[in-house]
Amino acid sequence: MIDLTTAHATTALPIKLQPSNLRPLVFRTLTKKHGLNVNTEALSILTDTISQKFGFDWKGPQSQQFLEEIAKFWKLEDRGVFIDGNGLKSVLKEIQKKDDVVQMQKAGRTNTIVDEDIEEDLQLQWEDYFQFVSPADQPRSIFDKSRKHFDVYLTKEKLPLLSKLSLNAKALVEAQNNRYFLIMDRLSRNENFQKASMTSISNLNSLTIDGIGKNNEITLIKNMLGRDGQKFLLFGLLSKNSTDEYILEDATGYIELNLNQAIKNQGSFYCIGMFVLVEGIYSASGGNLNQKQDYIGGCFYVSNIAQPPAERRDKSLDVYGHVDFLGIYKHMVPTGNKAIKVPKTFRKKLQQLEKSLQNHRIIMMGSELHLDSNKTLQAMQKFLHRLENSIIEALDSEETQGYVPLALVFTGSFTSRPLTSTNSTSDANLSNSELYKGNFDQFAKLLGEFPHIVQRCKIVLIPGDNDPWQSTYSLGSACLNTFPQASIPKVFINRLEKLLPRGNLILAWNPTRMSYLSQELVILKDTLMSKFKRNDVMLPVEELEQNGDDEMDELNDKERIDRLIQNKDERIPNKTKQARKLVKTLLDQGTLQPFKKDLKVVNTQFEHCLRVEPLPNAIVINDSSFDNFEVVYQGCKVVNLASAIHEGSRKLNYLEYWPSSKKFEFKDLYF
Repeated sequence: MIDLTTAHATTALPIKLQPSNLRPLVFRTLTKKHGLNVNTEALSILTDTISQKFGFDWKGPQSQQFLEEIAKFWKLEDRGVFIDGNGLKSVLKEIQKKDDVVQMQKAGRTNTIVDEDIEEDLQLQWEDYFQFVSPADQPRSIFDKSRKHFDVYLTKEKLPLLSKLSLNAKALVEAQNNRYFLIMDRLSRNENFQKASMTSISNLNSLTIDGIGKNNEITLIKNMLGRDGQKFLLFGLLSKNSTDEYILEDATGYIELNLNQAIKNQGSFYCIGMFVLVEGIYSASGGNLNQKQDYIGGCFYVSNIAQPPAERRDKSLDVYGHVDFLGIYKHMVPTGNKAIKVPKTFRKKLQQLEKSLQNHRIIMMGSELHLDSNKTLQAMQKFLHRLENSIIEALDSEETQGYVPLALVFTGSFTSRPLTSTNSTSDANLSNSELYKGNFDQFAKLLGEFPHIVQRCKIVLIPGDNDPWQSTYSLGSACLNTFPQASIPKVFINRLEKLLPRGNLILAWNPTRMSYLSQELVILKDTLMSKFKRNDVMLPVEELEQNGDDEMDELNDKERIDRLIQNKDERIPNKTKQARKLVKTLLDQGTLQPFKKDLKVVNTQFEHCLRVEPLPNAIVINDSSFDNFEVVYQGCKVVNLASAIHEGSRKLNYLEYWPSSKKFEFKDLYF
C-alpha cells in the first residue's frame, strides 16, 4: 500500500507534459474543490514539477495528493485565491523541506531536530501564556470580505477615551456589514446551505444542526425580483422600518416580511437587530409597502424563521489560519504590524503543557459583590479564611503545591448604589466617591489578613453597572452604560494596589478575555436573559398557540394525554430550555450584543472585542437575573454565574475552573 503522505517524494521516470494536459486535473483539485485560481505561469511550473516527480503516473493518487498539499500550504499561509508563479515556487520549497525531514526521520537522523524541540520545551513557561486581555489591549481585527480572512493589527493608534466615543452612523453601518459578511462566510462553508431544494429549515434542532433541512441555497433579495410565487431561503438583518413593518435587509436591498404564518425555531430567541434565516414564498404584489411609489420589492411571506448555525472553534480556526487574535504571541513577531498565525507544532506543545498542569485552577466569584454590605464582607471573610488554610495545607507537600489558585476573579457591581457626583445621604461630610474608595480600602484591609492569598494569587476586578465612572451619568442603568465598560479607575484602589505584588492586581474591562496556553475564555457581566426575553419577537402563530394552551382544561383525559405526548419536550425543565435558547442565540449570532443599538451604547471602535467568532473555548456570563447553568453548544461551554449572594440567603456562590480538564465546578459556602 502506498503512503500518500510521502508518496510524492518517491522518484519516477520523468516525462514531458503540456499545461493543457494538466489543466483539467488542476481545475478539479485546486479550483473546484479549494476555490484557488491558477495563472498561466503557475500552471507551467506545476506542469514541469509533476512531470519530473510522477512521470507516467501524473494522473495517479500521488499526484492528486501533491496538489492537495499545495492547496493546504497555500491556505495556511493565507496567500489569497490566486496562485501565481513566485508564490507557488515558495510553497514548493516548503513542501520539499517537509519531505527532507521525513527522509531524515526514516534514516534515523533526527537528533538535531529532537534537541531543538527539547530546548523549546525548556523555554516554554506557562506564566507567559496566562493573561487577561481587556478590549483596550486586544489587537484590532477586521474581516476582509473579499479575501475571506481576518487582518489582525498588533499596533494601533491610541484609542480615544470613553468621552470621545466613535458612534457615527458610518461606523455603525460598517460594524453591521462586518457581522453580515462574516456570518455569510460561515454559512457558505455549511453543507446544509449549498444547493437549492424543497426541504425546510423548520427542523433546526435547538442545540445541534443535525436536523436542519439539507441543501438549502441562500438567495439574495435582489435575485428574487421577477420570480413571483416561488419559494426561497433568505438571510439578512431583521429590523423594522419607519412604518413599523418587519423588513429583512441583506447586502443587495431589503424586503417587507409577512410573519402572520411564520413559525420560529423554538430553540432560539429572535430580536430586532439579529441576523436570521427566513424561508417562505415571494409575492411581487403583496405587502403594505407596495403602496409606496418608491418601493417595488413586493413582500416575502415567511413560513419558517431560524438562526444561522454556529461553527465549531477548531473548524473556524483552520479556515482562518489560527491567527493570534489576542496578541499573546506578539513576542514571536520580529517586525511588522500584523499578528502571526500560530504554528501547529507550537499549538501542540501548548496543549501538552496544558494537560500536564492538572492542579491549576481559577476561582470566579458570583457577581454583585457589594462591598458596602456587611453581609458581603462576612461571606468574603469566611471564604478567604478557608482558602488561606487550604493554601497553607497545599504548601506543606510538594505534590499539592500546585493547588494554589492562579487567580481570583471578582465581578461587580462593587456597590449597591450607583456612584453619583452628589454627596451621600448617609453622611453629608463624605462624598459618594470617598465612600466608594473606603469600601475598597476596607476590602484591602480584609485581604491583608491572608498573606498567602496576597502573595500567590492574581486579583482580577471586573466592573458592573454601578461602578465608576459611567454610573455617574447612567445612575446604574444598563441601557445608558457604554459597552465595553472601562476598568475601575486606579484612584479608588491605590491601597489594594500597594498591598499586592506588582502584576497581581488586574483591573479588567467588561467584557474581558482570559488566555490560558491554548485556551480562550470570555468573561462577561450582563443581564442577557432578561434582555432576550423582553425583546423576543412574538409572532401571531405563537399567540394562537398560547390561547390553545388555555383551552387544555376543556379537553378530556385522552385528548389531554395525546397533547402531552406531542409536546414531550415540555418535560425538560423550563429553566434548562431557557438556558439552551440563550446559548444557541448568542453563539449563532457571533457577538456578545446581538441587539438593537438602543439597548446599550456600544463603542464601535471596540466592536471586534464583542465578537465571539471563531468561538472561544468557554464563555462565563455573570447574569444576576438568572440561575447558574452550564450548556455546551458546538464545542463551546457557556456558563452562567449568578449573584454572589442571593437576597435573603446566607450562601456565597462561586465557580472553580480547571483548565487541564476544561471542567467547571459550581461551589457554595454557607456563612
